[in-house]
Amino acid sequence: MANKLAWLTGLVFAGATYGLPLADGHENGTYVLVYKSMWRTGIDPRLTIQAPDKDSISTVTMPPFDGTVLKVTMRRSDYISHKVSGVPRAEVVFAPVARFAPGHEYEVRWTTMIPSSYPIDSLQPEIITQVHHSSSVGSPPFSLMLAGAHYQVDVRGGLGTPSRSYTFGAPLEDEGKVVAWVLRYRPDDQGQHALTDLYKDGVLVVHSAGKPNAYPNDKNAYLKIGVYKWWWNTRPSDVSERTMYYGNVEIGEQLLASAKP
Repeated sequence: MANKLAWLTGLVFAGATYGLPLADGHENGTYVLVYKSMWRTGIDPRLTIQAPDKDSISTVTMPPFDGTVLKVTMRRSDYISHKVSGVPRAEVVFAPVARFAPGHEYEVRWTTMIPSSYPIDSLQPEIITQVHHSSSVGSPPFSLMLAGAHYQVDVRGGLGTPSRSYTFGAPLEDEGKVVAWVLRYRPDDQGQHALTDLYKDGVLVVHSAGKPNAYPNDKNAYLKIGVYKWWWNTRPSDVSERTMYYGNVEIGEQLLASAKP
C-alpha cells in the first residue's frame, strides 16, 4: 500500500556511517554481504519509514542486546481517532538498499525481543517481519507473525496461489529474551527452485521447498521489519499498543549455479 503519511518521505536522520552499500559487499561464507544496518549510528536515511508518528521508530540502548537497537511502537488510538489514515503499521523498509529476485538465494539475519509482560493479542495476529513483493496488491510472500499463543509463518506465491502456514514456538516464553532469526530465501514464482527456510536460535522451524514463494516476474521484492496489524481498524482486538525491539539486520546474497551465464 502506498504510504500516505507525508512526513515519511525523504526522512533524514543525523549520523555518520549507516550500512554497507551494495557495491561494497564482501564474502560472508557462501553469501556476499550486501547490506548490514548499524543502529548505533542511527537509522540509515536511505531506508523508508512507515509509521504513524515520527517517534514511532527510534534507536535505543538495550542491555540484553549489548548495544543499540531499533524500537518500534504504535498505538491503536492513533488510527481509531483518525489521527492518521491507512493500515496500522510501524515498519522499516529495506527496498532502497536490497532487493530479492529469482535466480538468487538470500540469507537474512536479524534479532528480535518481545518486551517483558507483553500482552499477546488473542483476537488477531500481527506481522513482525516480512518479505514484501514490489506490488501494493496482495499478501506478502513471506511473513513472520505473532498469532495468539504461537509464532506463525505464511509462505505464498502470487495472487490466487494457495498459501502455506507454519506454526511453532510460544512468544510468551520469549518475552524479555533476544531471539536470533535466519531466513534463507530462494524466490521462485513457479516453485521449481523455491526455498524458504527459517531458523530460530539455530533451530530450523520452517522448511518450504518446491512451492511458489514469490510473485510472478518480481525482481524487486524487499525486506520489512516492524509491526503490521492489518485488521486493527476493522476487527476486535484486546491490545491497544504494540512495541518490538530489533537488533541489526544483515542481508547476504548468492547467485544460483543455474542462473550463472
